[in-house]
Amino acid sequence: MQIDLTLKNYRCFPDSHPARLAVRKRLTALVGPNNSGKSALLRFFFEFRHLLQAISAPSNELLAALRGGNSVFAFQGISDLMEVFSNDNSRDLVIEINLSPEEGDHAASIEKTPNRLVIDVVRAQNVFKIREFRTPLMAIAPAANISWTPGDGRYYLTRDNVRIAWLDPLLSAIRPLAQTVYIGAFRNAINVGGSQNYFDIQVGEQFLQAWRRFKTGTSKQQAAGAFRLTDDIKHIFGFDDLEINTSDDNKTLQVFVDGRPFRLDELGSGLAQFILVLANVATREQGYILLDEPELNLHPSLQLDFLTSVASYASDGIVFATHSIGLARSAGHQIYALKRLQEGVSEMRPLEGLPRLAEFLGELSFSGYRELGFQRVLLVEGQTDVTTMQQLLRKRNLDHKIVVLPLGGAGMITDGREGELSEIQRISPNILAIIDSERSAAGQPLAAERQAFVETCRNLGIAIHVLDRRAIENYFPGRAVRAIKSDKYRALQPFEALATIPLPWAKAENWRIAREMTLDEIGGTDLHLFLNSL
Repeated sequence: MQIDLTLKNYRCFPDSHPARLAVRKRLTALVGPNNSGKSALLRFFFEFRHLLQAISAPSNELLAALRGGNSVFAFQGISDLMEVFSNDNSRDLVIEINLSPEEGDHAASIEKTPNRLVIDVVRAQNVFKIREFRTPLMAIAPAANISWTPGDGRYYLTRDNVRIAWLDPLLSAIRPLAQTVYIGAFRNAINVGGSQNYFDIQVGEQFLQAWRRFKTGTSKQQAAGAFRLTDDIKHIFGFDDLEINTSDDNKTLQVFVDGRPFRLDELGSGLAQFILVLANVATREQGYILLDEPELNLHPSLQLDFLTSVASYASDGIVFATHSIGLARSAGHQIYALKRLQEGVSEMRPLEGLPRLAEFLGELSFSGYRELGFQRVLLVEGQTDVTTMQQLLRKRNLDHKIVVLPLGGAGMITDGREGELSEIQRISPNILAIIDSERSAAGQPLAAERQAFVETCRNLGIAIHVLDRRAIENYFPGRAVRAIKSDKYRALQPFEALATIPLPWAKAENWRIAREMTLDEIGGTDLHLFLNSL
């Protein structure tokens, strides 16, 4: 089940301008100026974690609310309860959770699965109550004769000992929201005392002590995690060798870069935040990571790599708040724009569509990329293909040499794109493109619009490759698919559509599978030959 979350009268989102967020297993971007509500929305999951935990398990608090009573919970990180309530009115805070089935869910089960939960948080109190609770077939009014019973390994909601709802899909859908890690915008490993966390991350001396245990403790899993994140940082910054240790006095980190020792303060805040953030998320399990300002202290060429590296440690997805529209558009599988309307009131809406390609390159600060040696622009089909292709380029150490730009999906791969393609050629003469064939059988001709786009590219001198197989996910090996999803999943046949298989995954998860696979597993394919030709 997937969740659509609505918040009313939370901070700068009064019920006249509620915050609406589709919670999906993907990279979600919140973009907007300062004081527009981006950080507030991320902090909701931190501040209301105890409430989310209560409604993601068969807890006494949830049962009391279902029976029509008030349930007490503890705010996290809040000293004044009025902080979290809207200043625009005096009404209670409302949390609406609407669930919808994902592909592969069974209709018979969905009928008795709760699909709407509305919670009121009493103003200026740490008390919640359930206003509405329903399945697709019936509304379940909170009542004293409601209880739940386990059966067949499942939890059922009962009324007068009659099963009226199956709770497990609701609980499992909400559970990742209660297992989040919030990473605030200030990320300094050294200059904060060791007695407190900064939201969900350890900082200062406390972090240094944890890193020492992480590297030298008895847990093989932690030691493997330390190796993985060190390898990630080494690749991102282009080091041949990297070793990260705590100093003898536990006051800083001593970092060996290509055999030369440095104290952390000699290497800059960008590298420091990589170490701090990745070490924190690597030492725990989290459903979603909530990351504020991933662009902080980083050149644009490193921001996407940092973002996907952090996201790889989340089982479900990442929600990030940024000032960079270019980063949001290149990395975000879904994007929300926020703006401040007046004091205490903000507006949130989906950001639809992509700008013209030349404008997009400007948003990405392409001139800065060229200064660092980026020489090519690679056009890919859609938004999810950006992060997928980045992972494939990374396997050939080309992700810091090629800028990946989405064409905007099938609707943009048409005839009549000469003007827009010519614009980006004036910015960068070295343009490449790779698109899906969308073939349903070998040797099938391309659709007319795709063929016209291919001919336009060739007439302009843009090297374009059309995949032999249907789409990029048709190259994923079964081992990588199962490693990311589960043993229940299988690889696609060369011309099989993802949406038609019994147990599909979301295209937004393609990048995770690409990260897991090796190029040897697609050896001999046209995609492998294309990557080797770059």
